[in-house]
Amino acid sequence: MDFESFLDFVLAVENKDTPECLTYLFQCLNLHGREYLTTADIHTLFRDVHQKWIERGNYELCIEDVRDEIWDMVKPSDPLQITLADLLTCKQGGTVASMLIDVRGLWVHSNRENLLQEEEEPEEE
Repeated sequence: MDFESFLDFVLAVENKDTPECLTYLFQCLNLHGREYLTTADIHTLFRDVHQKWIERGNYELCIEDVRDEIWDMVKPSDPLQITLADLLTCKQGGTVASMLIDVRGLWVHSNRENLLQEEEEPEEE
């Protein structure tokens, strides 16, 4: 990967909620160049994140449960595959990409209710 490609990747990861960056990330996630992701692709992509999740001392996750949660978040037009259009339409494509490429993204998603609660609590003076 040359420096320009590295910069493209970093920009995409830092701005994954934009259509342009999500398009870039989808091409990275699109393992077989089929223009869609299958449940097997999700399993393959998530395997390393899952391993890091466990290594960091987090609770055990069932990969199939995470896969099903991704499917529920995206609500793809075809129940057997997720396309870029599905990710863009669901408005949660950035979150899905984060869950598949970064253990921190999975942690933020898994702890979103606690994080929201912390943001809502007023600071004590």
